[in-house]
Amino acid sequence: MKMKNNWIFKGLFLGGVFFLSILLIKPVGISTQFSVVSGIIQTVFDEGIVYKQGAEFYSLVDYYNQDGIAKSIATPYNFGIIFVVGVFLGGMLGKIFFRKNPEFIEKETLLEKDNISRVKLFIGGFLLLFGARLAGGCTSGHMMSGVMQLSVSSIIFSIILFPIAIVVAKGFGD
Repeated sequence: MKMKNNWIFKGLFLGGVFFLSILLIKPVGISTQFSVVSGIIQTVFDEGIVYKQGAEFYSLVDYYNQDGIAKSIATPYNFGIIFVVGVFLGGMLGKIFFRKNPEFIEKETLLEKDNISRVKLFIGGFLLLFGARLAGGCTSGHMMSGVMQLSVSSIIFSIILFPIAIVVAKGFGD
């Protein structure tokens, strides 16, 4: 079966993975882990930034006291960090093993034609991530886990994001 024709199986597989993640571990999200990494780096300079009180972890930085960030800083070997490393390694392995497959990646992409596209992509991704994080969530958390859990804020986020993404892609895309 050609890669273009089996998207339904890939979608069902991905949906199953997210369902199992929510059922067995926790909802999928990645941007919180960037906050965790910044906290881990901060503990190099100030070890007392995170402390344990009873069974709970707390931080002198209020931001780290939300979403279990303080606990993740204190115990960094967790599902979230493994997820971040897995995303990086998966992308790298995909590039290594599928780069010569013409069905997977076109031979000459827009990014190879125009370096300014990389800047546009970075700025757009940064703004999207910053906005989602500022709102107390993350893009993958809202779009994948949140909608699956029928979270009203995630559904609203997704309904608003898609039309804006289409307009921006058509108006500013290469």
